Amino acid sequence: MGYQHIEASEVSNRYQEEKDHYVWVDVRTIEEYEEGHIPDSLHIPLDELEQRQAELADFKGRNILLICRSGVRSVYAAEVLADHGYTHLYNLKGGMLEWMGPVE
Repeated sequence: MGYQHIEASEVSNRYQEEKDHYVWVDVRTIEEYEEGHIPDSLHIPLDELEQRQAELADFKGRNILLICRSGVRSVYAAEVLADHGYTHLYNLKGGMLEWMGPVE
C-alpha cells in the first residue's frame, strides 16, 4: 500500500495545527467541490488525475492528503499517484462526510 489513512474526524479537530503539514488535494467532481471544500485545497477530479498528476510534481517530496466524499475515490487517487512515484500519500478516511473542520 503506497499511502496511509488519516481519520477525517481526527485531522478536522487539529486542522489549524495540521494544515501546513499537507498539500490538500480534493478529487471530487467540480459540483461536489463547489458545494463546499476544505480551505486552500487543490481541486483535481479523480477522472482527470492520471492526465493532471504532473501539476503536483512540485509537491512530490511533501505530504499529500487526498480528499473525496467518503474516502473511497481518494484511495484510488493515492494509487494513481503512487504509480507515478509519489511516496508521501495520505487518504482522508471518512472523507467530507466525516470532516468537521472548516469548509468554504
